[in-house]
Amino acid sequence: MDYDESQIGGYSISEIREYLEKNQEEYLNRFRQIDRKKKFNGAAAFFGPLWFAYRMMWIEGFLLWFISSVITLFASFIIYMLVLANIIYTKDSVGVLLFLLWIVKFLILGKLADSIYWWKIKKRIDASHWEDGKKRSIIQKLANSVECKGASIWCAIVFFFLLDFGNVVVGAIGISMASVMAHF
Repeated sequence: MDYDESQIGGYSISEIREYLEKNQEEYLNRFRQIDRKKKFNGAAAFFGPLWFAYRMMWIEGFLLWFISSVITLFASFIIYMLVLANIIYTKDSVGVLLFLLWIVKFLILGKLADSIYWWKIKKRIDASHWEDGKKRSIIQKLANSVECKGASIWCAIVFFFLLDFGNVVVGAIGISMASVMAHF
């Protein structure tokens, strides 16, 4: 099989570059290797949803935050029940369990982020080739109408404040759950 330097996975390098903007060579190398060996994306692992927002993947960032919040809320509920049942006795044990949960999320996200990014870029390139008369879903139309090229620190900053507000709501839900459970 011949190796074509002008494309990756059937997509032209020049089109891919339009959607990358920052760290183009790094991500082109990552995308070339995605089928063979995935690299760990430390920035995505550490910053999570903010990395997705920075890379103009708001839906993915929100979904990651939402799933992570639900899992953390559920894990916190279970840990709280273990504390009430005197199975866990110290705050340190609770902290260690929540830290282990964060480590698992960190490792999974670090390994999957580039694949998600590559998938999203391919979808965006495909959408740029759609014909005007072709029937599309509302989400496809919205995604195609928003300029989703490159990276934006401003998107990450706005997303940070939105997620911070969301974290306050999730925290309030957790406190409400804990106070309800304390009455039983």
